[in-house]
Amino acid sequence: MKHLLLAIFSVIGSIHISFAQAEMSPDSIIYWSEDQELVWTDFEGLAERYSSHAAFSVVGFQGRLNYTDQEYRVVIRTYFDKYESWSKTWTGLLLMHEQGHFDLAEVQARKFRKRVLEEIQRGILTSATFTMLNTEAQNELEEAQNRYDQATNFSMNYREQVEWAKLIKRQLEELSDYANPEIIFKRK
Repeated sequence: MKHLLLAIFSVIGSIHISFAQAEMSPDSIIYWSEDQELVWTDFEGLAERYSSHAAFSVVGFQGRLNYTDQEYRVVIRTYFDKYESWSKTWTGLLLMHEQGHFDLAEVQARKFRKRVLEEIQRGILTSATFTMLNTEAQNELEEAQNRYDQATNFSMNYREQVEWAKLIKRQLEELSDYANPEIIFKRK
């Protein structure tokens, strides 16, 4: 993945922290939605000629924290980068595999939202804590993506691919309370 950018802005009485993927054009981004699955025309990047991979998806999540004395506002959105994602072949099983990468990113984003909300409710969310939670979530996403590729053999193991699709769907359902990318929490 590309390097993460961290921007911290301090304005009188409020804090703003934002994590974003470097070099992302807004028109290249598809944000995760239950209502929209990837299609091959979403893969607009130029395939890496000598890559051993049949397809490559650039997925992740962006996090932003704003807080004042009155409230916390957090936005954590899962994205797919169309211009950096590519495919050399277009099979249904491979598309299912790439959708799995996108869905796994959403699973990790929901876990990140859950942790952030827990810290807010405990009254201890700071910019440093948010940064730490983001780093942990990004590392967990990378580990999950690697386990997924190994278990499914990059979509070549049909049975494992189907099992992982079920597992990811179950995880999304279990974390459905954290599906909203925006958290607004009034401070007392």
